[in-house]
Amino acid sequence: MSRRKQRSAFDQVSEFDRGRIVAYRDCGLSFREIGSSVGRNQTVMRICFRWMQEGTTDRRGRSHPPQCTTLREDRQIVRMAVTDLSVASRTVALHIESVTHHSVSPQTIRRRLQQSGLSARRPFLGLPLTQNQMVREKKDVGFRME
Repeated sequence: MSRRKQRSAFDQVSEFDRGRIVAYRDCGLSFREIGSSVGRNQTVMRICFRWMQEGTTDRRGRSHPPQCTTLREDRQIVRMAVTDLSVASRTVALHIESVTHHSVSPQTIRRRLQQSGLSARRPFLGLPLTQNQMVREKKDVGFRME
């Protein structure tokens, strides 16, 4: 086992290592030499470029949490809603959960439909009128107009 700490690919680069990378670059070492001494080949160039452009090596914070659905899942949600207009958001959520094996709430389904320009909720205006009720309604409207 090497003297360097064994790291997984998704570990964050510490503030100390980011400072070392910038210091090594200022001393004139190449990206490859810096990567081998720090043990981070992938991130050396990104950190050095951020230092040159922005003057900082801080990690950028996210202004919002990551989305729980991918673009592909969003397209599938829209496709299901367009092909079957009577499908409920809870049904779509269960289908997405069975396919992707992670839970998606019905509220997320409604939000994705709204973001794509579709209406997730259809307002209930009332029961449809029978033929006799429509005739009576037309007469009442004509009577009110006079």
